[in-house]
Amino acid sequence: MRSLTHSKTKCPCSTSSLHQGWVNETDNVRHDWVNETDTGRHDGVNETDTGRHDWVNETDTVRHDGINETDNVRHDGINETDNARNDWVNETDTVRHNGFNETDNVRHDGINETDTVRHNGINETDNVRNDWVNETDTGRHDGINETDNVRHDGINETDTVRHDGINETDNVRNDWDGVNETDNVRHDGVNETDNVRQDGVNETNNVRQDGVNETDYVRHDGVNETDNVRHDGFNETDNVRHDGVNETDNVRHDGFNETDNIRNDWVNETDNVRHDWINETDNVRHDGVNETDNVRHDWINETDNVRNDGRGFSR
Repeated sequence: MRSLTHSKTKCPCSTSSLHQGWVNETDNVRHDWVNETDTGRHDGVNETDTGRHDWVNETDTVRHDGINETDNVRHDGINETDNARNDWVNETDTVRHNGFNETDNVRHDGINETDTVRHNGINETDNVRNDWVNETDTGRHDGINETDNVRHDGINETDTVRHDGINETDNVRNDWDGVNETDNVRHDGVNETDNVRQDGVNETNNVRQDGVNETDYVRHDGVNETDNVRHDGFNETDNVRHDGVNETDNVRHDGFNETDNIRNDWVNETDNVRHDWINETDNVRHDGVNETDNVRHDWINETDNVRNDGRGFSR
């Protein structure tokens, strides 16, 4: 492991096409833990190039970090927003598989889901932004403030798409707090009264997603569900089951085991598309430990065609 103070001249690795370090890189394919701005960036903090891969923020075409990603193919340990999202927390792309929040076309979380493409550590509703601090581009998602077209922060927002941790009043509201929201799309931890309700307790709107009980058309809670599309944290028996424990429906997405056509759990998977936190052996593997599929992206080891993790990089 290279220290955080190594320089380019002292780096034992080359700075050519596929280079991964822990500090800074400027070659064609960058992989470090701090900052990168080249074509292929892979660091642990910020990236803005075409191929970004860090552990915190990324906004390039191919993002692979341990926290946030927003590129076409996102694979991180927290957030993802690409076509095929596979993280440990939130996903909102066409095929969402996380343990907490999702709001894309196919939502599968253990708590809340709402928008078409949601991808953050808490809430997101923009096209592609996902970070923890600040952003001002088209897709903003930070933990503090934002003022761009798509705002997502942890405090206040006033843009078209607001997502903060306290209050929101924009078209799509998604905050971090457990209090109240009244916008078109409400997502809080307690109560909601908008068109799409997602809280941690009760909901009564068209699309209910809370952490306890739901009885609307699309139920997504953390305990029980009985509607057409069930997504809870424990048991489900509807057409599309997504819980945190067991599932047996056509599309299974739980936190432990799955046996349906599309398996996505936190432990083991053996279906066509595996996405868990530990092991995967399907065509597209994305876990937090080991991967052996065509596109591997984990936090520890990778041996597939495209390796981008926080420790080793091999072709």
